[in-house]
Amino acid sequence: MNIKQYYKKTASISLSASLASLIPPFFLIIYGIMIARDGRMVLIVLPFLVYSFFCYQYYLVCDRRSKSIIENPTEHIKMNQTLLNADHLLIHFLPAPSLRLLFFSHEGQLLGELKEMKQLSFKWFLPRFLDKFFEKRYGLYDETNNLIATYIVNKSQINVMDKNKKIVNLINHMESERRSESIFESSREEIVVKRSLLFMDYQFFHNQKRVGRLQKGMMPVEWERKIKDPNTPVLSFETKEDEGLKITILAILSKILH
Repeated sequence: MNIKQYYKKTASISLSASLASLIPPFFLIIYGIMIARDGRMVLIVLPFLVYSFFCYQYYLVCDRRSKSIIENPTEHIKMNQTLLNADHLLIHFLPAPSLRLLFFSHEGQLLGELKEMKQLSFKWFLPRFLDKFFEKRYGLYDETNNLIATYIVNKSQINVMDKNKKIVNLINHMESERRSESIFESSREEIVVKRSLLFMDYQFFHNQKRVGRLQKGMMPVEWERKIKDPNTPVLSFETKEDEGLKITILAILSKILH
């Protein structure tokens, strides 16, 4: 998948959601007119209509973005970047009942994915206050859908396992006195996450040195040739060699963004 295909797929999902949300109002209006004869029925169908309207608008946005990317058959993008050696990852959220992240390069090529390993359909209808009682098991995959790591996320702990299901790290989420700060400790390292309370800006510190940052709205202008949304979140790594540290940061990110 590339970024053009992502926009096209998201547009299709948004259009389907828009049309599906019109089905309940159709039957409710018929019931209100022919059986109940109650004009207040419009108050019940209004939220469905509003949701359908916004889904359709998002469909138009994604469809326009998809069509604005012109693919040149003679253009060959060298895939010398991987999920764990890239300095920058652009993050997109794919519609799903649980957290599902797609990681792209600034050239619009898919580098990997973070998603729940078991996609349970009933979670589409599960309220968030109930969903938090379920254990989260996420898989981190590369661009060819090969498993890199597994994250088991609980309320205050993250178990990190390698592709062979062997536990390689245990991360504990510690409370901080500062509202804008979170501390994640393990036997190997301590990572302090500082965040802005006004917009998406997470900074990851290891041994008092910043090793990563997730920002929204700070994408370089030259990347807009392929990435059409200037508010795309960008995860930047300031540590290049330590793949284990990057896997840990992505584990923490799975808990934060959920």
